[in-house]
Amino acid sequence: MSHQNHSFNRRQMLALGAASLAAGQMPQAWASNAPLRFIVPFPAGGAADVMGRVIVDALKEDFTQPIIIENRAGASTRVAAEVLKNAPPDGNTVLMTLMDTMVIAPQVYNNLRYNPEKDFAPITTVADLTYGIAVNASSPYKTLDDYLKAAKKDPQVAALGVSGLGSLLHFVAFGLIRESKVDLSIIPFQGGALMVTNLMGNQIGSAVDGIGVFLEHHRNGKVRILAVSSKQRVGQLPDVPTFTELGYPSLVVDSGYSLYAPAGTPDASIKRWNTAMRKALSRPEVRQKIQTIGYQPTTGSTPEEVELLRKRLLERWTPIVKATGYKSD
Repeated sequence: MSHQNHSFNRRQMLALGAASLAAGQMPQAWASNAPLRFIVPFPAGGAADVMGRVIVDALKEDFTQPIIIENRAGASTRVAAEVLKNAPPDGNTVLMTLMDTMVIAPQVYNNLRYNPEKDFAPITTVADLTYGIAVNASSPYKTLDDYLKAAKKDPQVAALGVSGLGSLLHFVAFGLIRESKVDLSIIPFQGGALMVTNLMGNQIGSAVDGIGVFLEHHRNGKVRILAVSSKQRVGQLPDVPTFTELGYPSLVVDSGYSLYAPAGTPDASIKRWNTAMRKALSRPEVRQKIQTIGYQPTTGSTPEEVELLRKRLLERWTPIVKATGYKSD
């Protein structure tokens, strides 16, 4: 009996020692019940915020810690990027942001306080984003050609709204001006909601933004989306042509949201987030909700694929941004 107890106690001690060693090797976020921070670079209530909340709700099955949505809007996603850069690299904090943050901002802003290559660790792609141009549904413009013809004659009609300068959609607007040879006036707004309000009030003639900004108003007959930037027509707007169909193939835009952690985050934490995100994005109800608000969910990707996407977009947009000469502090 004493020999059996001695053997049992030794096994207990070995097991406890192994468990203690494993816990010591875990990132702090895994070993504690510290809340996880899921940063969204836009205000609460917008399409990106809604997508973030749908995803976080699905992620709760794979994390024992509470996950808190943290809205850090401002400076065209740069505020949120700086928050992530300064967060501890313990696996607790991630940022779901547009590729603009990593591709366009470094080319535009002279005093950028982060380096996309050095300060962040990619995790996975999240959703593709399609841009669209919209007009007031009460206007007589049924097609993009109708609108552009009218804009040539009327400066009020030629006022083209964008929700923030120095973003990818800003350069999509530049591209439309260049390709159509119509002298549209770019009018910046602080956010899509204010811009759409002005569009519906006829203060501007048109607006460019992610289709999620327009989708509900398009369905309700308040605005009319005339064209989209995707390679093919999107499922949410099967009757709306692409820019390519209308003779503007250079306005095909690959953009979307990806998930990042601070540089130095342990590989095990990156893998954990990647696996959980892929699982969440594979759920039919999650995909359906994301599509409803105007995005196309991906199936996820490897961190390496996120970085390859960033480099590909950088190669494409660098000459376009330079050609505009646009710079900002």
